[in-house]
Amino acid sequence: YLQERDPAARQWAICIFDDLVEFAGPASAQFAGDFLEGVLAAVRQNESPDLRQAAAYGVGIMAKNGGDAYADFVVGSALPAMIEQLSKPDARETENIFATENIVSALSKIMRVYGARLGADMPALLQTWFAALPVSNDDDEVPAVYEYLVQVLTEQPDALLAGNDPRALTHLVKSVVQALAICNLSPELTQALLTVMQSTMASFDDAGKAALWSEIPREQQQALQSKGLI
Repeated sequence: YLQERDPAARQWAICIFDDLVEFAGPASAQFAGDFLEGVLAAVRQNESPDLRQAAAYGVGIMAKNGGDAYADFVVGSALPAMIEQLSKPDARETENIFATENIVSALSKIMRVYGARLGADMPALLQTWFAALPVSNDDDEVPAVYEYLVQVLTEQPDALLAGNDPRALTHLVKSVVQALAICNLSPELTQALLTVMQSTMASFDDAGKAALWSEIPREQQQALQSKGLI
């Protein structure tokens, strides 16, 4: 199926290989020669967002579960291809949003696991990832993204916020509010993001807070109120 012209058939094949890596872990690497090129081709193609989503998910699983055996492929081949997809002007269009959010989630996993290998590229990658927030459509991928966001803000906030740059702070608040308003998060992650939102808002004076809050869509404000978060 990985060689079929029908993108749905290739998607099914990649889903099987995704499962292989997820459940067999590093032991799956003995079969990697049979599917890595197919996964990379699927990330790069533009005809089928569903196929691209399955491939991006698989790359994230390689980072999370595959161990060092997949590091060269993930960092050297798949990562540049996924960054290229993020840069496309239609990346957040409805038909592409799930594929894009799987790419953002995969970047979270790659940076968490292979951060040492990224070296001098890590700051730019963090900024690319941060700019791609928010994610709120794929419930399975949202926790990985926002748990990593909390981790980075705890360990190295300047990597994202550039000395409390107002534009970065505004983007952070909007991204966190959207996740809190739309997604079903664990109580622990909800509290962590609520703390992020509150501490970030405290960086603004009253006029700045009012201006920022006016940019939050009314339905998101109402969702936060209905959940008892504000």
